[in-house]
Amino acid sequence: MRSDAVLVLLWLMAFRVPKPGHSAKVPEPKICRSLRITNSDYKQLKNVSYLHEILSRKVDGCQFVNGDLHVHFLGSHFTGVTIDRNIYEMNTSFLDSIREVSGRVVITGLGIKRLELRNLRAIRGFIYSQSPSHPLYALEIGYCNTPTQILMPKLVSIQGPGVMFSTSMDIHLYCQLTRKISWSEVFEHKEQHLLDAVTHLNNMTNSSLKPADQANICSHLPECPDDCPMSKEGHRLCWSSTECQMVSKCRKRSCHSCYTRPTGEEECCDNSCLGGCRSFQPSECRACRSVLLAGRCAHSCRNNSYDAAYSRINTAQDSLMQAGNVCVDQCPRDFVIDSNHKYCIVECPDGQMPISGICTPCSVAGVRQGCYVCKDGFQRTLTEEFLGKYSNCSTLAPTELKFKKVLSIDGNQLRLGPLDADSGIWNLKSVRAILVEKFVIKNIPEHIGSLSFLKNLVQVSGHLFVDDCRITHFGFASLKYVSCFGLRNVRGLCARWFPFNFAAKLQDLKEHWPSETDKERSFDNTSEVCRNAVCDPQCRDECWGPGPDMCVACRNFEVDGRCYATCQEAGRYNLSGECQECHSECEGGCSSPSASECERCSNLEEDGKCVAACSSREMRADSKGRCYSVASARLLTVGIGVGLLILVLLVLLPVAYVHYRRRMRKYEIVDLDEYLTDPSNPNAMAKLLIVNDDDVMKQKEIGSGAFGTVYKGILRSSTNKGVRELPVAIKVLRGHSPKLGQELLNEASMLARVQHPCCIRLVALCLTQEPQLITALMPRGCLLEFLRAHRNQIGAERMLRWGLQVAEGMEYLESLGIVHRDLAARNVLLQTPDQVRITDFGLARLLDMSEGEFIQTAGLLPVKWLGVECFESGLFSHKSDVWSYGVLLWEICTFGESPYNPYGIRSVEDITGLLKKGIRLNQPDICSIDFYNILLSCWLPHPESRPSFRDMVGTMNDCLACPSKYIAAASRGIFSDKEVEMTTFGAAIPVDYARRRVNAYIANPVHPNLVISVRRPTNVAAYCRFLDQQRA
Repeated sequence: MRSDAVLVLLWLMAFRVPKPGHSAKVPEPKICRSLRITNSDYKQLKNVSYLHEILSRKVDGCQFVNGDLHVHFLGSHFTGVTIDRNIYEMNTSFLDSIREVSGRVVITGLGIKRLELRNLRAIRGFIYSQSPSHPLYALEIGYCNTPTQILMPKLVSIQGPGVMFSTSMDIHLYCQLTRKISWSEVFEHKEQHLLDAVTHLNNMTNSSLKPADQANICSHLPECPDDCPMSKEGHRLCWSSTECQMVSKCRKRSCHSCYTRPTGEEECCDNSCLGGCRSFQPSECRACRSVLLAGRCAHSCRNNSYDAAYSRINTAQDSLMQAGNVCVDQCPRDFVIDSNHKYCIVECPDGQMPISGICTPCSVAGVRQGCYVCKDGFQRTLTEEFLGKYSNCSTLAPTELKFKKVLSIDGNQLRLGPLDADSGIWNLKSVRAILVEKFVIKNIPEHIGSLSFLKNLVQVSGHLFVDDCRITHFGFASLKYVSCFGLRNVRGLCARWFPFNFAAKLQDLKEHWPSETDKERSFDNTSEVCRNAVCDPQCRDECWGPGPDMCVACRNFEVDGRCYATCQEAGRYNLSGECQECHSECEGGCSSPSASECERCSNLEEDGKCVAACSSREMRADSKGRCYSVASARLLTVGIGVGLLILVLLVLLPVAYVHYRRRMRKYEIVDLDEYLTDPSNPNAMAKLLIVNDDDVMKQKEIGSGAFGTVYKGILRSSTNKGVRELPVAIKVLRGHSPKLGQELLNEASMLARVQHPCCIRLVALCLTQEPQLITALMPRGCLLEFLRAHRNQIGAERMLRWGLQVAEGMEYLESLGIVHRDLAARNVLLQTPDQVRITDFGLARLLDMSEGEFIQTAGLLPVKWLGVECFESGLFSHKSDVWSYGVLLWEICTFGESPYNPYGIRSVEDITGLLKKGIRLNQPDICSIDFYNILLSCWLPHPESRPSFRDMVGTMNDCLACPSKYIAAASRGIFSDKEVEMTTFGAAIPVDYARRRVNAYIANPVHPNLVISVRRPTNVAAYCRFLDQQRA
């Protein structure tokens, strides 16, 4: 009894569940398309070891065959060459890697001593093409007359129609497969069966016996090992005298498959297992019923779970795709990704085409023609009839070719017209993928010069061979994948027009070049064409031929497969380093997608915009293509225009003045101190106003965040002078989650305590069904948008002053024990162009004065702005805010660029990996080394090594003493060219009054509340001259 307990304990220790977070990442299995091992693989060889190497390279360690596995006529007496006499003893270890076959396994004409599929566990038996008159089976074995053995010791499941033995077979093989193997043990369904269609047995001592008389002809089979499992009939099961059959069907339990404990007890396998298991865990299945996900069986590649706390779905392994029955990060090279990014498929459906390996709808890819999968009407050699019928194919996937094997283009059988012809071989210019085992191009004459009729070819699933051609270059400008690339009797190639480095990445050319003589003969550097051959200047390194459309990679910009120096040359505009399409009415390029930013109009121009036709019948186009009003022209001809102009001016001047006052009023900021300040209360006892919903009126939405929406609105408040309407910002909670409501109340409690000129103050709180926070309105928006909108109009002094104000505000928040945790340019608002204020404490947490840090383990985090300690331990402190402050300064100096944009950050793991490697944000172009050192000090890995906000206030003051020493940026003005906006606490003043204030400025140049801003450089110079004259 004690020994049994020890065995159980050891068994539990051996199969204990690993702790989460300690399991190593399981490498992805290798997946391949259908495999065919035939006599054509060796009919020209004379060395068995080299044959073994070739077959090993062909299988290439494939574990999951997505398709069929065929072994046809492999062995002696099939080719009549010398190797036949030596191949009988060849081992088939190159097939040991195969674990599953999604289609059929067909073995015919076997002429070797032993065929071993040692690790084959499951044959799913999917039938890819069925004939009613000739039913197909998952496993077919026939015409094996040579004494041989077939070993599949780990085969535990066949899901397809069943097993069939046909034609003639060696007697020993036949007896072993029919008498010593229990096929019912591997069948998954009751309707599966064994079809014994063998009509002749070879190597029999008694030729009068028939296959139906198994009891007599199989009476002298060798016995199975004693440890082999027993069949239901009472005899042991094995593949040979040394290899047992593996069984998994339950004998005592009602479940489908079982495993046996060390104590001898039978236990059920997990329901995700196929063909049994080694223990109860999904990671111990011999095969998977649905999919294999990271080394364990699962029901799908997208493992979703419901989070009841946040009422949302958490998706694990969301980036994985399904290739056959395996979940993978990336599809194998000879597969494409479906348009939903869920599956790896062999070809795109009609109406889609592969773009960078992804099936993309033709309308999205901008392809109006040539976007079809052509499957029928093929012959082994493409004919003129085919080329005329299938002129719009994007994919050639022939189904009628025997074994889907060879597709050829023979120049001797085609009408090879000029390059710009729309018929014959040039119809292949729309082809982007060819799905065959071997694609041969031969006999292309010298006057064609290249294979550029395939310039759009991206993928050849099998071998690509070019034979007996005289060409100067290939012209495969779009080729990205080919199984192997071979040349034979190709002459005249120019070495400068062949991308050796790029082609080496496709496959190893040396293994497929017949000889060094052929290799030397292929390239001709003596002809006049090759001596003058160079890649186009717009090519980065290598090319497939002459011209900007033959580059492997572009030096600057690529549009529709052609390289350009600028986007304007391609009739497009540059957006973040990529050329984007202009408006359809633009011609000759543009500067934005708007119809008002065209270089030229393709049709007409009206009101500064390009249009297809004038907007009304009263409009006419002049000789320059500009629309004008016929009525206005008539009035001008009769002299009424002058009177109308005066009348319009008399009417419009007051309206314009009122409009001007209204436009400038939107920048006014109401001083809310009288509603918030209570001198009798200390800072910790700040007043929090509670208002009802009737006093709050929302006007329009101005922003939204993770938990709420922000509106511009009006707050009606009673004062000593009556009811006053105050412009405010209203933040309304989105949704009804109690936890999100508590987040809003936390923010309100913090905002009510904050009283600083560089921090947003709270006006009131409205506790409705959807709670509302009411703060002062900052109509100029956030600093991030301001930076992006005026990147060429902001000077160094203004940047440093913003940095100083944010540092002063954060120093104040630190004194209150508030950790912001979301400090970024988007959370800094502009009161005036020279005054910023910190907002959005939605992620902040209030610390007691005795605490200096806290730990966050969940929630939405601004990962690009967080310090490295925030990811390693969830630790947040005022020092982590210093890190964010450094990123904010970087945003200011880069005019609002996104941090780490070149690294393509998509997850917490991406940013954590970068920071642990010591990578930091690059030095902005306008920053000096001294100022960049200030930024780097904020990003030191150890929080205590970083400066405090008090230190940063001093540092910013030092920088303001000489701004040009730290930042090389000159302001070119922000406002319009017809007014000077003079702002005293944000109030707008007319131009005539501005001049009087200028005199006051000259008399008293140190005026703390006066800021002069001029909108354009010409006015800057004018007012500088005006000030000089006044001083003189």
